[in-house]
Amino acid sequence: MAALRHVKALTFDVTGTLVAFRGRLGEHYLASAKRCGVRFRNENLVALENGFDRAYAETHEIYPCFGAGAVSTKDWWRRCIVRSFEIARDDEGHDTDTPALDASQQERVFQRIYALFGSHATYGVFPDVVPFLTWARRKGIVTGIISNADERYGDGILPMLDLSEHLDFNVFARDVNAMKPDPRIFDAAIEKANVARSALHGADASSPLAPEDVLHVGNSFSKDFVGAKDFGMRAVLLDRFGGSEGDDWRSRGAPVVRDLTEMLEHVASGTGHTAVS
Repeated sequence: MAALRHVKALTFDVTGTLVAFRGRLGEHYLASAKRCGVRFRNENLVALENGFDRAYAETHEIYPCFGAGAVSTKDWWRRCIVRSFEIARDDEGHDTDTPALDASQQERVFQRIYALFGSHATYGVFPDVVPFLTWARRKGIVTGIISNADERYGDGILPMLDLSEHLDFNVFARDVNAMKPDPRIFDAAIEKANVARSALHGADASSPLAPEDVLHVGNSFSKDFVGAKDFGMRAVLLDRFGGSEGDDWRSRGAPVVRDLTEMLEHVASGTGHTAVS
């Protein structure tokens, strides 16, 4: 594998790559509902989390890409969150721990959860992120986001975390009506990277970036590694928690690093083994 030389742009997945999710989803949902006066006989976090997983997939099936062109992001999440509680209750059967929410409770619970998932209570920044992005900017490498999330990340969460000032562009699934590994979302990122290079560094518009000039960093083998590689980009996966998943990725041919500090050592030295030719 070639060293990471001649990288002109870096793109990143968000959650699990740059941004850390804090806490456990079931705990956040349960606590929010209890704050709204919902009484649980037992605190069945697994049921709520399974309910969320199914509601998320179901809502994407009905309204792909967070409802792009069909419903607002907020209405998309309203449906998903309310359905999470409904599915959890239905799956538990007659002897259920999850109460039915009336219309008033549904709206109060939704509003609390929606606000919570745009706050520091649920998101933080991994400590290696800002130093890495600072290094990239100093080297004239443009940086941006390619994410299967909705635009609220770009409008609220990244600014809240003080990450927007370190990034040059964002591409979110809802904005382009496509999700990784769809090549359209990577193509949109190339376009935005070219605009950023021209505006920030005076790059010649007649010599645009080619996919191989871009390195994508993420934490999903299919969405980030395969998606980027199929588009022609180089790609690296982050195994931040050192699980068996990283070994599986390596066995399937993906370059894997533990964190951005390790990747920076390879990029800066030009002698590492994290690049994909």
